[in-house]
Amino acid sequence: MRVLTLDIGNSTVDACSWEEGELKHLGRFTHLDLSVARGSWDRVLAVSVRPSVEEDLIKTFGRTLRVISLEDIPIKVDYKTPETLGTDRVLFAYAVREFYGDSAVLVSAGTALVVDLLTEGVFRGGFITAGVSLKLKALNRFTEGIPGFKPRRTDLPIGRSTEECVVGGAFEESRAFVREVIGRWRESTGKDLKVVVTGGEGWVFEDMGIYDPLILHRGMLRIGGYL
Repeated sequence: MRVLTLDIGNSTVDACSWEEGELKHLGRFTHLDLSVARGSWDRVLAVSVRPSVEEDLIKTFGRTLRVISLEDIPIKVDYKTPETLGTDRVLFAYAVREFYGDSAVLVSAGTALVVDLLTEGVFRGGFITAGVSLKLKALNRFTEGIPGFKPRRTDLPIGRSTEECVVGGAFEESRAFVREVIGRWRESTGKDLKVVVTGGEGWVFEDMGIYDPLILHRGMLRIGGYL
């Protein structure tokens, strides 16, 4: 059985293959690059935050495709507007419950930086802000004096060049936000909540907890009955 799993984010598509009990990361692709589709797949599982991409997926994969919906994910959701809730957020919570335990802080870092709370196996909601790369792109776009910079780790007491100031600011602000939310939720729940991190920019926060870049793929495989 050859299974392809696709995590379709705002900026890229993250792809994995599942064959003979082994999960293999195939890489990140643009939404227009479906070269990963080459070969024969018995099943294609996808979770998407870009509904506009789904029509192309159907054309490419046909009946082998299954796009995971909220209704497919067996987890209780305590949220005011579930009709606007991203499937990837709930899938992340489900996968953490299945593989790490029923209470945790969930950090998904990509174009958006999302921090959610899972307690007693229930998805409770969280906070969403701009990811590190998006902050840097916005500063470049809406100012005349700030060049385009790529995100990177900084460990500086103070920025002493434009790049150090801008990259360090975006980096430190994002980490401070995540630390504050973790601390607040640990205090309010009275639990020493573990932290699980995923996403294309998860490396920014990997020292804060368990870094599992493929957890959404394993969640899809569990829902599909393959894992």
